[in-house]
Amino acid sequence: MAVRRISKAAFERTLPALRDELLDLQLKLHTSKSCAVAVIIAGTPAAGRSETVNELLEWLDPKHIGVHALGVPSTQDRKFPALWRYWQKLPARGRITFFFAGWYGEYLGGVSQPDSKAQQHDKRAVERILRLENMLVRDGVRVVKIYLHTDHETQLRRLEQLRASKLTRWRVTKEDRWQAKHFQRVQRVVQSCLKATNHQVAPWHRVDGTDEEYRLLSVGKILRDEIAAGIKAREQKRRDWPQEKLVKAAPVKVVQPARPVDDDEYERQLETLQGRLARLVQKSRFCKHGLVLAFEGMDAAGKGGAIRRVTHALDARQYQVVPVSAPTPEELSYPYLWRFWRHVPAQGSIAIFDRSWYGRVLVERVRDLTPDADWKRAYAEIVEFERQLTEQGLLVAKFWLSVGKDEQLRRFKSRDEDPLKRFKVDREDWANRRYYDAYQTAAAEMIRRTDADHAKWTVVAADDKKLARLTVLKAVCETLER
Repeated sequence: MAVRRISKAAFERTLPALRDELLDLQLKLHTSKSCAVAVIIAGTPAAGRSETVNELLEWLDPKHIGVHALGVPSTQDRKFPALWRYWQKLPARGRITFFFAGWYGEYLGGVSQPDSKAQQHDKRAVERILRLENMLVRDGVRVVKIYLHTDHETQLRRLEQLRASKLTRWRVTKEDRWQAKHFQRVQRVVQSCLKATNHQVAPWHRVDGTDEEYRLLSVGKILRDEIAAGIKAREQKRRDWPQEKLVKAAPVKVVQPARPVDDDEYERQLETLQGRLARLVQKSRFCKHGLVLAFEGMDAAGKGGAIRRVTHALDARQYQVVPVSAPTPEELSYPYLWRFWRHVPAQGSIAIFDRSWYGRVLVERVRDLTPDADWKRAYAEIVEFERQLTEQGLLVAKFWLSVGKDEQLRRFKSRDEDPLKRFKVDREDWANRRYYDAYQTAAAEMIRRTDADHAKWTVVAADDKKLARLTVLKAVCETLER
């Protein structure tokens, strides 16, 4: 492949205008909050990744830029799903973040594995990446992917120059030397990676890094064009994404108990199930797993009471309860699932969500709080999210607490009459009651489309609070035992 170069005169003539354009676009991006920009800088060792990013940081306002070179996952990182650490670093709207290799470091980490293992690893890694990037772009993140390359001779010469100086020797890692030694093998993996992950919403930009000035101008122009396109796309109408055809699901069928649970029987079963749960989460094997519980249901269905009976069996240092309400302005500046990825538990820990990511296909759908295109695509995104949790060994159990319309009204009135419980019912709860039937339809669709062997739904008859709590505890125990 021919080396791409630019003359000194052309470089000096082009550079000032490009710098001004980029700075103006960054200011417009920050002011309008049109989108976020995530830049993946990957490439051949010694192709100029660090030099390019350093130069761009001098052109732009660094207050609104993040730079992350996450490298090999630490022992702590490995307790979470593979993409967890990237979700923690995503830029908010109006900001730009540079990732050195980014989530492609996980893909290329399989380069030295035996072929059979590498193929299996690569297939799932590609699927995760494509789903991630599609979701990010749809949620307002402009994903810019740049691969800098050089020929083998240039790579070896630059690595030798870096190693010759005490000031730059540290920049040449063991991994860099390995890749230089196995240049052809690495290039085959790289070509496969770029081909498999080059798609319309986030294409790869290949840049020859041999000539430093050509490289810098090329990357600067790519970034300029991508930021401008991101701002324009947000200012125009929403993209025409393929729409899924939804098949209306039958209402959720729940058989409420004919008679309430006897108090003595309830206390006996409660103690037994809580003891069973306590023993299960103290087993040494649980350290290689983790537990995610998601509670959904109509207002006054008893989610809080069921959660308290679960946590009573647990060590407070082992779990966190995550109450989910309407997203804050900060949360709205990130992709939808960002606020849930923040609370994903490490192996050996438990996260209990009082309402969850299913709000997108429940309240946001029923109350028209989000466009149809967004909640319709959310089913597939949620299934992928939960799949990534279970691939890491986390156990996922989901509960829909179903309370009858008459029983809900009785509980609302009872709470209104009790000064100690009046705070539990507000105007929004009464407003939601008008949409009771619509919520039932949405819940049926949600359960049908997201019930999976690795993340099962349990529909709980909640007119009898005591029976509902026992049902939840039993399902949690069975999830752990499986």
